[in-house]
Amino acid sequence: MTVINLNLDDKIQKVQLDREIIAGEKKYHLVFNDEMYQKIADLQIAEVSLLDQLEKQKEDFVDKMNVNERQKFLHDSLDKALVNLENSLDTILGKGEGKRLYDYYGKSTYLLSQVAEALVNLNDKINGEQETNYNRRKKAVRDHYTKKRG
Repeated sequence: MTVINLNLDDKIQKVQLDREIIAGEKKYHLVFNDEMYQKIADLQIAEVSLLDQLEKQKEDFVDKMNVNERQKFLHDSLDKALVNLENSLDTILGKGEGKRLYDYYGKSTYLLSQVAEALVNLNDKINGEQETNYNRRKKAVRDHYTKKRG
């Protein structure tokens, strides 16, 4: 019987989950593991839910609201988006960081959303690296066992 020695640590290219990012002149050390994945997914769900609500009220906005109601609707929507972003960034970067970054970036919800989008993109990139490495490992194992024996 042949024993196959396989050191997975040598074979598997490790994905670096730790990242250091700078936002608002502050350095953050983040680990893009399952916990971070969930926090970023929560951020995305909150934003998509808000967009869905806005889309559902689009017809009322155009057909039924007067100018004052439209202004109130837009102000309320922007306020909700800001609260979602600040709360999500507090969860990801630490308590109070959403408000600090909002103030730092000139009280711009748009710029704050750019910070959130950059975190989402980084998370997607890291998870893509993990998937690529998983597929590479799977292919290596398949190739090893399907190699023609001569």
